[in-house]
Amino acid sequence: MDHVDRTLLAELADRVLSGAATEQEIALLHQWYDTADKEEIELVFTPQKETEEDIRQRIFAGLQQTIEQTPDGQPRRIGRYVRWLAAASVLFVLCFTGKYFWDAYNFRKEAYAARPVIKSRKDLLPGTNKATLLLGDGSVVDLGKVQNGLIRNATGTRIDKRDGQLIYGVATSMEMAPEMNTIQTPRGGQYQLILPDGTKVWLNAASSLNYPTAFVGTDRQVQLKGEAYFEVAEDKNRPFTVLVGDMQVNVLGTHFNVMAYDDENAIKTTLLRGSVKVTRGQASHLLAVGQEASCERSSGAFRMLDVDADGAVAWKNGYFQFNGIAIETVMRQIARWYDVDVEYQGRTNEHFRGKIPRSVNVSEVFKMLELTGAAHFTLEGKKIIVKP
Repeated sequence: MDHVDRTLLAELADRVLSGAATEQEIALLHQWYDTADKEEIELVFTPQKETEEDIRQRIFAGLQQTIEQTPDGQPRRIGRYVRWLAAASVLFVLCFTGKYFWDAYNFRKEAYAARPVIKSRKDLLPGTNKATLLLGDGSVVDLGKVQNGLIRNATGTRIDKRDGQLIYGVATSMEMAPEMNTIQTPRGGQYQLILPDGTKVWLNAASSLNYPTAFVGTDRQVQLKGEAYFEVAEDKNRPFTVLVGDMQVNVLGTHFNVMAYDDENAIKTTLLRGSVKVTRGQASHLLAVGQEASCERSSGAFRMLDVDADGAVAWKNGYFQFNGIAIETVMRQIARWYDVDVEYQGRTNEHFRGKIPRSVNVSEVFKMLELTGAAHFTLEGKKIIVKP
């Protein structure tokens, strides 16, 4: 390798370290490092003017400027912190000054590619497409085990399975009245559903949806437990209603998310497109795009909030997205997706902010969260122990 090449690579590393590099430049440097031998690495990255201690001080000076220090109970920006660590760790490791930041960079690269990682001895794989279908005649279908194709063709409805999706259509004959079906996802599972009217539903882990095999009459009504994202097929003559306990969400045709887990303090309805009305008792509220109606379970009181609507459906798009939330809320999401129990040994008042792929093993999620220094995690079988 000639002197010019080494100079260009050193300049690229400096851009990565300063945070000015693009994702492509970071990937390029990492690709070269993976294929270079030790002598090449030393020629390019052995410091000429800076000692190891100089580099160490420069890295941590950058951290001081990048990390957003906030009072207890306020968001600490994981995303910016991790991005800086990802860049700093490249040069830090190439100068052989430690392994910790290299681990952080490797995770950054894997997270960006959203590739599943290999399961280690003390690790848990992420959730998958799995659910159980309860038919009107009492029979049960394990959707994780049956092959793609026709599941049933009766009661005027055809039910097909296709790669993590259940599709309802009109059968060749209308022999009987519609029946009620229920799809249930376990912890560590998710599933998609196309209802008889064309409405699309994404069901999150530990959730269930009860619905008819055909919508007849003047309305379309389903019952939800847990969390689901809906893209409702428009039908001005038949409004669509989601029943969530004693609360209901009424729409004509729109995109929205409902989070109604029993272990959460509030039922949250978030609107991404169109309009919806949420009703509980005598209280009703009409949502605008980008708004969230948060209904407290204990009092029944509503709070109307302007939110990042995309954050509410990050789970549907394959991510955990934490927008300044407490560790308990974070861990409830993780527990559902990785099918684990959680034990706290001490408490932290930190609130977390960041975005992590749901396709990675639970150990990689721990790495990201531990970068805040606010919590540490130990996995014992199917239990996560959280310590401050």
